[in-house]
Formats: sequence, structure tokens, C-alpha cells
Amino acid sequence: MTVNAHEQLRGLVHASARFLDDHAYEQFTRLFADDGEYRVETTAPECPQPMVWMLMSRDELSERLESAEIHEWKISSVPVQTRLVAVDTVDVSSKNATTSSSFCLFHTNQDGSSEVFAVGRYEDQWNRTGEDWRLARRRVDLKTRLLAMPSPIPI
Repeated sequence: MTVNAHEQLRGLVHASARFLDDHAYEQFTRLFADDGEYRVETTAPECPQPMVWMLMSRDELSERLESAEIHEWKISSVPVQTRLVAVDTVDVSSKNATTSSSFCLFHTNQDGSSEVFAVGRYEDQWNRTGEDWRLARRRVDLKTRLLAMPSPIPI
């Protein structure tokens, strides 16, 4: 496949992080196919199977993000979030692709101090629709298991 497809997919992975950082939730969910899935899981030495912390369809994810402002924990009180993403691999076929990316999510508080909130990997499966790519599945392989304060916003 062309370099163009590789660069397009790299750009989409980075855009997904920026959309969450900027609270552009509608743009984030538009990256997903109609039947797309968002999943957060982690492993722990004491558990034989991965633990699924979040599993949502695109519509469920969209509903959660649309209602974020009325959650008990106001999004405005969430520290500024900044995701650093490194796209490690891009494998492309004619209609499908996979990307694997390492990420680090920082929180910056009102006092200006920043701390690492979470690290992990995005394992993405993409489907081509015409000239566009859509996320069929994003699996967040979360390495951080002790989160300072969970967020209703996807990682």
C-alpha cells in the first residue's frame, strides 16, 4: 500500500488524541465505524485474564461524551489533559489496517504542575470506506492500573 495510507493512518491516530485533549468529542467518535468498538483493558499479575474496564460501541461512546457535562464529576474540573502518542507500527492492506501506538497521558492542574496519569498502547483496527479510514476497534492496553482519579472520558 502507499506511503499516503500509512501517513493518513498516523495522522488519524494523532488526531484521535488531539480530539480528546481538546474536548472535540464529536470529532473523536466520527473516527469510528458505525459498528466500531472502544475497549479499555489491563492485565494484572494476580488475574489470569485481562480485565475489561470499559467496553462501548461507537453510539454508547458518543452518548457518554455528549452527556459528559451533566455527569456528577464535572468535566470542567478535570485537569488539562495532554496525550503524547508515538505510532509504532502501521500495517495496511487494501481494505483494512492495524496501527499500534504507545501513549502517555499527562494531567496539568490549575497550579501548572503536570503529572503522568496513564501510559499504555492503542491497538487499532481500521477499515477503509472509500477514501476514508474508520476505526473498527480501539483496544486501549492500559499499563497503569492505579489511576489517581478515574475519568468519564476515554483514555
